[in-house]
Amino acid sequence: MRPTRAGIGLLLATAGALAAGRILGLLELYILAAMGAAALVLSALYTATARLDLGVGRTASPSRLRAGSPARVDLVLENKARRPTPLLSAHDSVGGSRGATLLLAPIRSRHQARIAYRLPTSRRGIVTVGPLDLTMGDPLGLTRTRLRAAEQSKLVVHPRLLELRPLVAIAGHDPTAEQQPIRALANSGDEFFALRPYVVGDELKRVNWRASARADDLVVRQEERPRTGRVTVVLDRRREVYDDEGFERAVSAALSALHAGFRGGDALRFVTSASPAVTDIRSRADLDAVDEQLALIAATESASLVRTLEEQTRTGRGGTLVIVTGAIAEHVERAVARARRTFGLVIVIACQQVSPSEAVWSISHDGHHDLPSAWNRAVSGAPARAPMVVG
Repeated sequence: MRPTRAGIGLLLATAGALAAGRILGLLELYILAAMGAAALVLSALYTATARLDLGVGRTASPSRLRAGSPARVDLVLENKARRPTPLLSAHDSVGGSRGATLLLAPIRSRHQARIAYRLPTSRRGIVTVGPLDLTMGDPLGLTRTRLRAAEQSKLVVHPRLLELRPLVAIAGHDPTAEQQPIRALANSGDEFFALRPYVVGDELKRVNWRASARADDLVVRQEERPRTGRVTVVLDRRREVYDDEGFERAVSAALSALHAGFRGGDALRFVTSASPAVTDIRSRADLDAVDEQLALIAATESASLVRTLEEQTRTGRGGTLVIVTGAIAEHVERAVARARRTFGLVIVIACQQVSPSEAVWSISHDGHHDLPSAWNRAVSGAPARAPMVVG
């Protein structure tokens, strides 16, 4: 508990009135000093004895926060006491900012109050929210006290996701692509897979009349779309080829490419230049797990893009290779050239400013060029066995 500015002013005025009354011998000044002292004591007693019985809930929306996308935090406060709450001031701390301060009107007994504020999501990573502190005072505004209503919580801001055209792997001889389990079933294809109930929009020629007669309902053939290969996305984590913003663009580009490959329906995997481990993405849950990983990933000194590309060249045959990097050095160019002889299609996304010669065989994502437009043009214009993508 502590006095407010008004309380400090009244305390000084009370002391002044008491001193002046003693000097001048005026009864009226003593009465004013006694009234001021009584107001201060009553305010202090009210604040010291006041109790809050609140239930607090904090939620962030949307459920998956994205860097650069609007987000907000909603606070729900329920008054569980038998009397209304006083006027409250709520302050929720937010890492990297001054936090949010909001005023709450008195909440009636067994009622709720909802307040919300915008959450800064300019950068991916962990954002700490809280603790939530409530400040209440007496009716005269002379004293106040601060109470802890909710503890600190951590929210994950995921990388920015760009809308890229779905990427279908170029046909090739990838010996492991066909080993990947099927992620989705298409409405048409060349191989029979299963039977499923008829839904509006299905072609009548796919109805299995014999199975429908046994099931007393229409049943259609569910067929698998043929697999054409595998999409491999490589993220370069070398610190020396990026500035801070360049690496953020690289992480966003890698995640966007993974989503484009996932929508294409082919076998999909992810690897970084800092680890030999390869992540096979077989389901939406696998893709979400990589999304979580990319939310916290950082550049490092112990990474080698050339070694990673050489490993992928040895193990991969055909399919599509997407390389996300920063500045492109000569030895990286040679490694990319060797990869082109192995993969059906190689896409290089450069997230730092590139020279005119590099721009001929890479897509620039340096903050001044529009990656979705360049990607969509490149993917839609690529021939069946293109050696590279022109940005």
